[in-house]
Amino acid sequence: MAVAARMQFINRTYLIGLATLAFAGGVFVAVQHTHSASAGFEPVRFEPAADWHVRTGSVHACPGVKATRCSQVSSVVSTIPSRDCLTCLPHKTVAAMAPGDILIQVQLAVEHPTYARRAFAWPPRIRRNQVPAGFEGLPNHISVYQGQTRVGPRQVFVFAVFGRALPTQRQLDRANAELRRAHIPG
Repeated sequence: MAVAARMQFINRTYLIGLATLAFAGGVFVAVQHTHSASAGFEPVRFEPAADWHVRTGSVHACPGVKATRCSQVSSVVSTIPSRDCLTCLPHKTVAAMAPGDILIQVQLAVEHPTYARRAFAWPPRIRRNQVPAGFEGLPNHISVYQGQTRVGPRQVFVFAVFGRALPTQRQLDRANAELRRAHIPG
């Protein structure tokens, strides 16, 4: 890949990742775009268990480009009502989180041309050693999982926030169960 093309890819990935990380502290899924923002592109659908809250955004252009080039959409599922915008780092939600709380954001993006590579099978399985505390801009008692992969033509970004520095096995089991119930359309 030429240096200029590689830099465009890095910049685009960084912007999508920032938008994903900004999402209400949950899991992000980015989906790669076909030809238009509405061409069958939908957010991840969560089928949450009891005591989970779901928010779903609408499809929009990726930061800094036209929707025909890249479109994205975010969904959040959490054990506490989300208090932040879907594309914001979840400072307000994190401030209200109890140690047992979980927030998962999944952002899908569809981009032309497609650059993302498959890093893991969907759904991801979050393990304790993948969830460090002290994520940039969040308190040290909060831990965060981040993952990015490709599912078909879609880039999928997952961002999970746990209310303690070291999530319990129960928290990991609950988060993984929600991810197994999440459906990527298309």
